[in-house]
Amino acid sequence: MRAQPLLKYCGNHSLNDVEVTAKSKANYLGFIFAESKRCVTPSQVKKWLSRVHVSQKLVGVFVNAPIDEIEYVCDQIPLDVIQCHGEETPSYILTLKSRCSLPVWKVIHHSKNAIQLMRQFDGLVDGYVIDSKVNGQRGGTGITFDWSSIPHYQKEANSQRVPCFIAGGINDSTITKLLQYNPMGIDLSSGIEENGQKSENIKKQFEERLVI
Repeated sequence: MRAQPLLKYCGNHSLNDVEVTAKSKANYLGFIFAESKRCVTPSQVKKWLSRVHVSQKLVGVFVNAPIDEIEYVCDQIPLDVIQCHGEETPSYILTLKSRCSLPVWKVIHHSKNAIQLMRQFDGLVDGYVIDSKVNGQRGGTGITFDWSSIPHYQKEANSQRVPCFIAGGINDSTITKLLQYNPMGIDLSSGIEENGQKSENIKKQFEERLVI
């Protein structure tokens, strides 16, 4: 029997989104504090959290952000994890962790050099998100990468003793194929959305397939 993967619903950008994902099987809820169609402000998130009981851990997503900016968000929102989605360097991660004292996940975009890049962060980060990068877009494309590479990413993450989430193009129609690779973690945003908002019905359908 396979282990249940960790689950993260990212890109929450409205009160509706938080209401839907707070009542889910997710372990983590993600909020994007960077240029994106799902970008949010600390004040917005603070307001939503005051109106919805959230038991999941909160992940703040940043892209090459000044550390002062991340510190400000951490002062406003009770983040549990900082996710770095840009070209952040190992020295940047070291400084970030010393100043914010929170676990840090690093997004690695699927490429032929991705494993070598992961090794540069060995001992520095507390988890990875492997995502597809299409036409320069960092994520949120709804497009999968070559999932036959998942075992290689997970082997490296296991050797570093940290979790590894798979992102990009995951939804209720692709989850069965993804589960064949026994992912340690699943990270999705548009996969449970309808008209740009998190959908209770689509979330339910996805989670039903998740337990197959």
